Amino acid sequence: MKKDRGFTLIELMVTLAVAAILLTVGVPSMRDLIRNNRLAGATNTFVSSLNVVRSEAVKQGRNATLCVSSDTANAAPTCTGETNWRLGWVAWVDSDADGALDSPGEILRIVEPLPTTLTVTLSTAVNNLRIDSQGNVSSPNITLDLCDDRTAETGRRLRVLATGGVSLNSQFACS
Repeated sequence: MKKDRGFTLIELMVTLAVAAILLTVGVPSMRDLIRNNRLAGATNTFVSSLNVVRSEAVKQGRNATLCVSSDTANAAPTCTGETNWRLGWVAWVDSDADGALDSPGEILRIVEPLPTTLTVTLSTAVNNLRIDSQGNVSSPNITLDLCDDRTAETGRRLRVLATGGVSLNSQFACS
């Protein structure tokens, strides 16, 4: 007698039920993982930009600035005076000591806009962080809150210290 090969209807239904259970459990976890990684990535980008500015200010003995820029896609972005850091920013060192970003040679780093699901809130509405040649920040103790579109979830709170260092609270409850 010839034996048929293949799945029975019962085996197929059990397999589909197990797959549905796994997807039900896995998809929300994956979504949270992606959101947490976006939040961590934005936090790390801001901290590394601030560290680059501080390092170059001390190394070159000049003032350096991290400023909001809404035209980061341009070949020569400018500091736009906006206070919404989600738009992106430019890190630059004032090589000619004139207090203005005038040449592409002064630009250290350009950061594109953050994802629209993230919100960035500052304790004080500032459009730049200036660091002197000693590594000190002109506007110390500013807090920067990074949250996403989840309500009552954990976000990130960065506090920029007077010395240019950053204190991170990764258990900050967004409102």
